[in-house]
This record gives sequence, C-alpha cells and structure tokens, in this order.
Amino acid sequence: MTIDEFTLIPDTWKNKDPRSLLYLYPNSVNIVAYAKKMQQFSFYQALAVAEDLAKRQGFILLPHSCIHWERAKKFGDERKVKIGRNSFFLMKIKELTKKEMEKLEAHLEDLKQ
Repeated sequence: MTIDEFTLIPDTWKNKDPRSLLYLYPNSVNIVAYAKKMQQFSFYQALAVAEDLAKRQGFILLPHSCIHWERAKKFGDERKVKIGRNSFFLMKIKELTKKEMEKLEAHLEDLKQ
C-alpha cells in the first residue's frame, strides 16, 4: 500500500451534497434528516482536507480504532487530529506495526461495503 492509494473517504461522498436541498425544497425538507446529511457531508469534507495535508507531509491518517492505546498515548497530541468525535493519528506507513496494518486493512474493507 502506498500513500497515494490510501484513502478513508468513500468515492461517492461528493455526489450526495445536501447543501442545495434547503434552497430547492424549503418547505418539505425534514430538518433532522437534513442535519444528519450535513453533518456527514461536513465530516467527509474535513477528512478530505486533513488527508490531503497529511499526504503532502508524507503521512497517512490512521483511525484511533486501529492503534493500541499505549502507542496512541506515546504519540500524544503532536500527531493527533480530531475531526468531529473521531480521532486520527498522522503515521508513516513504515511506522505501522503488523497488527495496525491488519486493523487498517479491515477498516478500509468495512468502508468499501
């Protein structure tokens, strides 16, 4: 796996842009459904920016669920990126342990489904 191939963002996130829904359907849009769609869209938008910046510096974004808590504590705040309620760590591919790589590949497979 190379840095260019790696992404945590689904391919279709831009196709479901909810920003125009309020303009097109001001009286019939369910506010709760709209808020959920906007929250998800904003999350992926922020994640895309963070991933782009990480790639420019030679890092990948590793989700917190893929890293052991002691290693996460070791890297601390200097490599931690928080987007919404989710935390990610800036890691180089060479720094990943075997178990972290397995968890990351499983996480990417879950995202594709």
